[in-house]
Amino acid sequence: MLTKESKTVLYHLYKEYCLRRSNGLSRSASKEFDSSESVQKLLFPDWSVSDVDDCMCELGRNGYLDNHHASDFIYDSSLTDKAIVTMENQKKETLLNVVNFLAQFIP
Repeated sequence: MLTKESKTVLYHLYKEYCLRRSNGLSRSASKEFDSSESVQKLLFPDWSVSDVDDCMCELGRNGYLDNHHASDFIYDSSLTDKAIVTMENQKKETLLNVVNFLAQFIP
């Protein structure tokens, strides 16, 4: 289980991954993110570096990021295959949940 904030970080990292892929970057290069500080500057300028780092650590503990630490902060991170698969299937699962919910009301 992830907190809402960590889900938000995962969503934005995946969105950045998709943008990089659409711009022609390789899969491996698109998965790579630098430090939690660089992620904060790029995607979450209104958040503190500490909050972004904490969310990225949570994502790492849950298998969505592969993190490398130095001086108590993440200095290198990459999306895992699990993260990409989870996000790719997110839309399908949401749509199926809506269809199943509506089917309950159709006689």
